[in-house]
Amino acid sequence: MRKKLYMIMRIIVWIVIVIWVIITAAGYLVSCAPLWERLPRPPLLIGNSLTPTAAHSPAAMTALALSPDWRQQAERVIDQVLENMHEHAWNAQAMTRGLRTGGLFINWKMTDPRRINAVHPDAQKGRQEKHDPQVDLLYLSALSAYQRLHPGITIYQADLQRTLAVVKFAFQNYNLPKGWIYFALLTLGLTLPDASLLEEAHELAERFYRFWYDPLAGTVYDRLHRPPDYNTAHTLECGAALIDAGKRWQMPAWREAGERTLQHIIKMAFDPHRHLLHESMLAGSTGHDQPQNDEVRAAAEGEAVTALVLAYRLTGQSQYLALAGVLLRSLFVTSGLWDTQRGGFYFALRLSDGKVIQDYKETRAQCLTVNGLHLYNAQAGAPFVSEERSLIALLLGPFYEHTYHGYFYRLSADFQIYISKPGAGIGKEDYFTSEAMGCALNALFSVLLPS
Repeated sequence: MRKKLYMIMRIIVWIVIVIWVIITAAGYLVSCAPLWERLPRPPLLIGNSLTPTAAHSPAAMTALALSPDWRQQAERVIDQVLENMHEHAWNAQAMTRGLRTGGLFINWKMTDPRRINAVHPDAQKGRQEKHDPQVDLLYLSALSAYQRLHPGITIYQADLQRTLAVVKFAFQNYNLPKGWIYFALLTLGLTLPDASLLEEAHELAERFYRFWYDPLAGTVYDRLHRPPDYNTAHTLECGAALIDAGKRWQMPAWREAGERTLQHIIKMAFDPHRHLLHESMLAGSTGHDQPQNDEVRAAAEGEAVTALVLAYRLTGQSQYLALAGVLLRSLFVTSGLWDTQRGGFYFALRLSDGKVIQDYKETRAQCLTVNGLHLYNAQAGAPFVSEERSLIALLLGPFYEHTYHGYFYRLSADFQIYISKPGAGIGKEDYFTSEAMGCALNALFSVLLPS
């Protein structure tokens, strides 16, 4: 009996020892968890975390209030901005390819719209004929979206028609590796509708494949630059464009080129420490690309999110949606680019030391991120809905000039008119820019209209 009792006691002692070892090991592993989080993981293998928790993120905790009638507010702002552009943005003297086609002024002074195209420290040096066809394309997209939102209202029909004529001329035979141009032309071709724009989208995709896609490297890049390089967001958009065009026009080679491009760019440009994409890369002759610089802008990351979500919608491959979520979490939570006190994205981040450039906030950074964020939330169960509302509130609030009805290229960190340093700008930047107006309009339309 005593021997049996002794054996039972030994068993109990060993059980206690084993439990103690397990508890100790578990505590050690938990203490190492943050270390695991810092270990780089391949971006194409970022688990199944397609809905990262945003509820406890700094962005969510400092969310700007978005009033219940924000849709009505957004429509009022859209009406006011379009009216401002109708009155002040059109430049009948603008030249395109040596011909007087008209177009939009680059900018005009808020309180004196006669002062235009201020692009030098001396505001009077602006050229009357200067305009940017890409900004005209943004404006046409906004006018087309307004037509979709308000069918039957023809108040801006004349503006649409003259801008359409400029865009058709400017983008005929367009040949640069910027994938967003394809999607803008495609959307306009389908929604206006306009067969010539749809055909130009088709031909642009063909040029992406023929001129800018390198089948040996398996990616799109600018071969004409010396050394060859690429803008990461633009090339991701080219990849998505090739996939879309390959499916739309039954061109399997284009679709394959698009998917190879996406895989290549993600592999080469993803920074595993900051969980962001390098903004521009030098294309390596052996397929091993190198970062071209150290800074990444919030605007470029927001644009990349849109490209990745589009790629997910086109292919169904969850890796693209997963990476878009990783970029968004870094933008709002870990990178420091999001101002947790006042809201809004600062200009840029240095990847090498994590220093955030906080001098100003670009309007387009907020707008481009709204576009990608809205698409992402629709596909991933809205994990960043608070952040999306914050950005919309910013565009309807401090980024918007409520008296003269417009948007500036940038504002100071506390949402005041930015004053550029001597020799580095025009001084007091109280000029509405057609680019900022177009970006803001399209961002607001993106949340008001079905995708």
